[in-house]
Amino acid sequence: MVEIVQSFYSALGVSIQVNIYDVYGLGSMIFILLAGIWRGLTPGEVEPRKEISLDKKIEKKAVELQKEIEASDSQEVLKEVPQVEAKVEAKKIVSVSWDERLNKGLSKSRGQFWNKLSSIFTGKKLTDEMIEDVEEILYGADLGPKTTQAIMETLEKNIDNSDFGLEDLKATIKGMIKEKMEPVQSKLDNDMFSFNGENQGTKVVMIVGVNGAGKTTTIGKLATKLKSEGAKVVVGACDTFRAAAVDQLQVWCDRAGVEMVRAKENADPSGVGYEALQKAINSNADYCLLDTAGRLHTKSNLMEELSKSKRVLSKLDENAPHEVVLVIDAITGQNALRQAEEFNKSLGLTGLIFTKCDGSSKAGSAVTIVDQLQVPISYIGVGESVEDLNAFNLNAYVDALLDDSLTSAQIH
Repeated sequence: MVEIVQSFYSALGVSIQVNIYDVYGLGSMIFILLAGIWRGLTPGEVEPRKEISLDKKIEKKAVELQKEIEASDSQEVLKEVPQVEAKVEAKKIVSVSWDERLNKGLSKSRGQFWNKLSSIFTGKKLTDEMIEDVEEILYGADLGPKTTQAIMETLEKNIDNSDFGLEDLKATIKGMIKEKMEPVQSKLDNDMFSFNGENQGTKVVMIVGVNGAGKTTTIGKLATKLKSEGAKVVVGACDTFRAAAVDQLQVWCDRAGVEMVRAKENADPSGVGYEALQKAINSNADYCLLDTAGRLHTKSNLMEELSKSKRVLSKLDENAPHEVVLVIDAITGQNALRQAEEFNKSLGLTGLIFTKCDGSSKAGSAVTIVDQLQVPISYIGVGESVEDLNAFNLNAYVDALLDDSLTSAQIH
């Protein structure tokens, strides 16, 4: 092969010493050359380059401009889309009942509770091992030691009882919870947060809690609800340490159409509360809602500041504040009990508001806190919208927390 290639170069008059690598190189070149010739001879494979005429270019540009004009016109229509979508969404919100919201909001707690209990009761009689498993689940659900112990005593009486099943356990737990909470909930002033259209003087509500519990948002929702019922509301922004919190509350008040009293940063909180109540009384307002700065229950100086604010309000109205409500984040579970105890000791709480129940599997902690403090729950929150905050109803709460028969259609 080398000799043949050497002869080929000699015939061309090229003097070169050929080796085996030259043979491979020449072979590759010949192959590429033949492939190119074949490609050029194959019809329809490669289209010759076409020149675009000036008329064609003008026509193309005209089409592009027409598309831009059409798109510009459509933008005017699209501006209305968000407004239409908002109205549709508002209708959806109104169409969802409170029971549905509550059931959905407590689905995490219900799932953690009943799904586990259902797996224990498989039609067999109650045994010691099953009772231990139930006890662990009850503690995990944050029902508290007293309530759990009372339930356990009932279960222990039914060991080896083949007639005691899951439905009996459910009835026992519901009965125990209602027994603990009903006497306390009966103390609640149901008219405090529900406007009946009659002006009976200015009701003053001081709302307290630790940082991040949702006080400011809760006050905004309450103001919106009361305003929608026809009440005149004045809000006092007594959190003088965080300007952002005051600005957030201002947005809520502007939306609700209620007046808000605010002071400069680092002003005396008790002075702001006094001014807000003075304005509420002078304007014959139905409600004066006071937002206070979030604080740790372990800080005695800050807790004393709240006590001072309470005393200052009594100078304008000896019964003010008529309600002192603690906002509790349900996510904190049993840890909230210690917070509630300290706030109650300093202020004498009259009500509780549980928030963020939809984001927690520990909504059962409400049972223990009510039982321990002997303070009723005024409101419960299961979402971010105004409609997701409503007056607490014990029967609805127990059903939503414990009823595993709820279907997905009922909770979604």
